Amino acid sequence: MIFIHKEPPSIRSLLVQQVFRRASVASGNGQMPHFLVRQYTRSILSANPPLHVRARMEVRSLKIAGYPVHALIPKVQVCAHSILYLHGGSYLFTFTRQHWNFLARLAERTGSIIIAPDYPLAPSHTWAEAYRFLFDLHAVLGSMLPFGKSVLMGDSAGGGLALGFAMALRDRGLQLPASVVMLSPWLDVTLENPQIAEIQESDPMLNADSLRKAGRAWAGHSNPRRPEISPIYGDARNLPPLSLFIGTSDILLPDCRKFRNMCAARGVPLDYYEYEYMMHVWMLLPVDESKEAMDQIEGLVSTQAACLEPDAVRAFFAEEGR
Repeated sequence: MIFIHKEPPSIRSLLVQQVFRRASVASGNGQMPHFLVRQYTRSILSANPPLHVRARMEVRSLKIAGYPVHALIPKVQVCAHSILYLHGGSYLFTFTRQHWNFLARLAERTGSIIIAPDYPLAPSHTWAEAYRFLFDLHAVLGSMLPFGKSVLMGDSAGGGLALGFAMALRDRGLQLPASVVMLSPWLDVTLENPQIAEIQESDPMLNADSLRKAGRAWAGHSNPRRPEISPIYGDARNLPPLSLFIGTSDILLPDCRKFRNMCAARGVPLDYYEYEYMMHVWMLLPVDESKEAMDQIEGLVSTQAACLEPDAVRAFFAEEGR
């Protein structure tokens, strides 16, 4: 299924993009010096769910293999869907406040329990250590979470990681998620697609040169075209249902379109949602278009995920957290 959103951008969307452009986030130049851009980026980071999210949600946390794993549980006591969410951040940064706001909305809208791990990041760690953690997480959660009935979701770098991890689970013969939902995914850390240069001018958030440096740090000494690192070079056959959201003002668009075409050529089912004029991870931002994307994501979760009892999650986190 292919969905193309062609409505003119909302006023709020234009204002948000203008904020990023004035801050020169994508270029690191202009009115805001690069060191201030880095400081701004750090100022919005929030490794743990902030207080206002804890006021809305029940939050349980523990460590698995030494890394924090958070569970967001809607306060309404219902049988909930389950989502394993991998955050974006160029494989360099942890959760942001925007992530937690989005996850709280997602949990409330879909009635989902969201498992949100803070996986190993570059430059201190590489993809290999992150995958070892994810396999450990998969094994530990297996005693509580019906992984085969859960949605695996991620944004940006986390979207690419979700697809790569699903491929790795399949190749090891391990239980796959019910579906994979990718939000503005980073599918190729090399960013060698020549069409990226054509879009760079219109992207107010991402800078291709900076991303390539982050990609090299994430790859370490490994070939950056390994499917675990750049899943566009992997085989998407025999995976659970795939869904992908992308905007046309995003330098990751060319690789997302390439992946869409590859899936079509190989007979791989893919629900593809493309929003004209939208910037990177717009669905996490306070813009009108994010509401429509949330409606579509809610539909995917409600049809693809099974129920999970909140009490089972509470007991699991209490036991594992001792």
